[in-house]
Amino acid sequence: MSEKVNMSVKIDIKEGLKEIYPEVFEDNKINFGKLKSLLNGEIIEKEDDRFYFNWAGKSNLYKLIQAPAYGTLKPDKERSVDFDRTENIVIVGENLETLKLLLKPYFGKVKMIYIDPPYNTGKDFIYRDNFKEPLKDYLEKTGQIDSEGKKLTTNTEASGRYHSDWLNFIYPRLFLARSLLRDDGVIFISIDDNEVHNLRKIMDEIFGEENVEMMVWYKIPETGTAGQGKMKMTLRFRVDHEYVLIGYKNKNKTSFSKPLKFKEFRNEYSNPDNDPRGNWISCELCKSEEKSNPKGKNYYTIITPPSMQITRQWHITKEEFEELNSDKRIYWGDGTIIPRLKRFINEPQSITPSSVIRNISQTQGNKSLKEIFNGNLIYDNPKPIELISWLVEISTSENSLIVDFFAGSGTTGHAVWDLNKEDGGNRKFILVQLDEEVQDEEIKKHFPTVADICIERLKRVSEKYKKEIASASPRNDIKGGNQDFGFKVFKLDKSNFNLKDEFEIQEEQNAEELKKKYLEWLGMFVDQPLVSGWQKIDVIYEVMLKEGLNLNSQIEQVKIKENSFYYINDTEQNLNFYLCLEDKIKNETIEEIRTSKYKGKMFVFLDRALTDSDKINLSAFVRLKVI
Repeated sequence: MSEKVNMSVKIDIKEGLKEIYPEVFEDNKINFGKLKSLLNGEIIEKEDDRFYFNWAGKSNLYKLIQAPAYGTLKPDKERSVDFDRTENIVIVGENLETLKLLLKPYFGKVKMIYIDPPYNTGKDFIYRDNFKEPLKDYLEKTGQIDSEGKKLTTNTEASGRYHSDWLNFIYPRLFLARSLLRDDGVIFISIDDNEVHNLRKIMDEIFGEENVEMMVWYKIPETGTAGQGKMKMTLRFRVDHEYVLIGYKNKNKTSFSKPLKFKEFRNEYSNPDNDPRGNWISCELCKSEEKSNPKGKNYYTIITPPSMQITRQWHITKEEFEELNSDKRIYWGDGTIIPRLKRFINEPQSITPSSVIRNISQTQGNKSLKEIFNGNLIYDNPKPIELISWLVEISTSENSLIVDFFAGSGTTGHAVWDLNKEDGGNRKFILVQLDEEVQDEEIKKHFPTVADICIERLKRVSEKYKKEIASASPRNDIKGGNQDFGFKVFKLDKSNFNLKDEFEIQEEQNAEELKKKYLEWLGMFVDQPLVSGWQKIDVIYEVMLKEGLNLNSQIEQVKIKENSFYYINDTEQNLNFYLCLEDKIKNETIEEIRTSKYKGKMFVFLDRALTDSDKINLSAFVRLKVI
């Protein structure tokens, strides 16, 4: 028979455990004794015998994480750029609910996440999540007031749960974010001294201590008076740094590199031996004689062209040395020097990035945003695109997916485009930004919410980069041409499905009235499965998400005999289905679907559009689901 389309999205840890350790389940319940025995016979310590990080409200977070997502993402074509062609995505809405909606289609697909969350300075928009009704909670709070009219805009130390509130806010979002990462994926988180110690602890818990590292960002210009400590007098230290915490899905599968750029090293390349492959620089091939270990790896003797013997501990095997020499990649000089490796200017090469980030200042972020908005700084302290572009550059490849669920003014999207324009890459992004009200009254007249600023910034950058590429000469450093400088806008909203609210029992109702009302309540969800005023395109995207297809899936309108269908195809995951939203499916259509052409395909119909007989006939040939 048919099955219902899931009305909500929920993470099922129990099912995940069942896939790994099915033997610990008895009657669909976990036998914790067996589970403990499987864990290599390790002794399970009592809770009070070991170190753990706890705070007020932590026990409720797992309920919040497990709470289903009842919302949906509705497309907003008017605010988008190149909606039908682009693969970049901007989502306006609360990020916890949004992360849950993205979890199924993007599970294990993201190469890099960057977030710049609230630093908990006492001025941040932090609200307490309601795990029972997270979407309703969000819709109330984006109006800046709760159901009782109380303002919910800042998290101050006077609240009594200053750090706990921040931890309760950030923990579930990081927990879900980890699931989006590929096995070689990484998350970068900007933070300052207010919460860096707490953030490190929860990252150790979520990612594992072995998968967490830290970088220090020296955010003051190293030239001019700012770098000399003359800009601001303090009684102790002037804070010139922030941190970037790094969480790896699996550190052993992740490596960073930073490509050497010609413009940075152009004066170091030359061609003293007139090699036809062009200019090159030389690199060392061995340790010094003093540091070479005769018992160490790759300790051997080579003979120079004048027959001079050199015995060292080399960085490559002898076989690799001989291959490079045959390819004339070894530079011998006059035969009396230690040979060196030739690296040509046009070949890929990289350097290992430092854990201290320098030469990128906070003022660059302000400057970039002011240039986009005609000299006006309409968002406080945006991160420099140079910082995020550098993080993207060292951690991704040209087709990677990058996510930022605290998008702010849209710096991450700008940085991804900037890097693509420079190196010809085709990286894509998903940005999520709460439609939080702008506080400055003058700015609010033009951009009521932070999400409005983000979208407008991307529109202006898109237009600018398209013009630059169109007018670029062949000699220009710009490698763009086929880059995607568009973005689809979606808005988090209530589901299109007519979800069941709790049935209310009135004390004055007798048994007969109660039965009648209850049957009417049940029947409403069969007769009216979709909310009043629903739009086809909204339902398409909601079913798409619930079935695990990504938001860039192809949508094609097709005809099968007497009925119209939408064919939704996710080519990346090889997932697809047919959706029909008509009230009656004709017999000719059912007979056509029962042919070999559609065997095994997935079809989604309105429940009321099919008789029980239709469902039986179809389910023998196709995967049948109903709304």
